Amino acid sequence: MTLAPTLASWPEQRILRAMRGWRQGCGALLPWFRATPFAAAHHYRDRSLRVPAPVAAPAAVKRLVASLAPPARDTLWIFDLPGAVALWLGYELRRRWKLASALSWNGWYDPRGVLAGREEIPLLLRLGLQIARWPVTRGACLLFDAGRQGDPTGPGHDGDPVCRLDNRYTLNDEDAPTLDQLREMGIERAHVYAGGQPASDLCAYVEYLKSRLRVHVTGRVMLGTATGPSRMLTSSTPSRG
Repeated sequence: MTLAPTLASWPEQRILRAMRGWRQGCGALLPWFRATPFAAAHHYRDRSLRVPAPVAAPAAVKRLVASLAPPARDTLWIFDLPGAVALWLGYELRRRWKLASALSWNGWYDPRGVLAGREEIPLLLRLGLQIARWPVTRGACLLFDAGRQGDPTGPGHDGDPVCRLDNRYTLNDEDAPTLDQLREMGIERAHVYAGGQPASDLCAYVEYLKSRLRVHVTGRVMLGTATGPSRMLTSSTPSRG
């Protein structure tokens, strides 16, 4: 993989172009698209984080996309996957289906934080510049970052864990559409894909959706990372509202 210059060489307009690339075509889901991680990228201006040129999505992401039926107008896709994997998924969904991804990411990445962003920020920016080549024609899906409740003692952080910035977060009422808003969009069912056992905040939203929508949950859809070996392991739980 060829390494690009660090973010110190990226002008503001280049970061804005990356954000607009992701935001393009979100349509009715645009209110849940967050610019937060793009703004947080500025924390790396004076650091050595490089922005690699993407080569190809992980094989597990390609298999997941290939296994999906074509997007339907009355079905909301919700993906809750680790950050970098989720970005590759959004990229592949745009490439294959011309589908937009509403990145509902409230994580303020920081090199001193639990959510450091060393893997996510390079992909967020580079893929954002490339994704705009495929105009959106099929609506949008909702994309969460499953790493929002990261391990504060995990590797890959700067400084003493005791002094680490706790920038973790949970999903709240403003991170996803209400049932009334979904009804206005013509949504009648939802399919939720989680990288592991769905987190408690996602489960709460799923239970809320079940009161009116037909909801299908697929857990443990992917094992591995965006840069290492991955394999599929799927278990599904259909529900009726």
